[in-house]
Amino acid sequence: MMGGFVAVYNYLGFRLSGAPFGLPATVISLIFLAYLSGTFSSRWAAGMTSKYGRRNVLLGGLGLAVGGLALTLTPSLVLILCGLVVFTGGFFAAHSIGSGWTGAIASTGRAQAASLYNLAYYLGSSLLGWAGGLVFQAWGWNALAGAVIALACLTAATVAVVHSRAETAAA
Repeated sequence: MMGGFVAVYNYLGFRLSGAPFGLPATVISLIFLAYLSGTFSSRWAAGMTSKYGRRNVLLGGLGLAVGGLALTLTPSLVLILCGLVVFTGGFFAAHSIGSGWTGAIASTGRAQAASLYNLAYYLGSSLLGWAGGLVFQAWGWNALAGAVIALACLTAATVAVVHSRAETAAA
């Protein structure tokens, strides 16, 4: 998911600079203010785990990310920006649960588990953040957003299958 997140932020600016928006770079740079939603959603997600469990909160965060990214497919600048805020909040909610859960899952070698999580996190951001540009250049924003939505759905399906409801209720 981090690779998809990086790709969204890498290439949304190009969409907003082109027709029909034609926004200048100084205005486009303000999209990074959407990161603030992650500040709130991470804390919110942590608080929700005691009530709903890590699995469900992580899946909820992914659902928010998908819903927000779907809003960026519209031709409305307001909806695109709202979608980016929701996408970012959903991503950080899911990420905060995923990164915290890594150490809890590892019965031994917690430091190594956290290290591998971080390796995958940053490797994914580099490779998929770059590859998103190839998708954007060849097929445009809708294809890139669709690819990131597919990544989120794959992540959600993996979480749902690997972590059963009974297992996460006890966590």
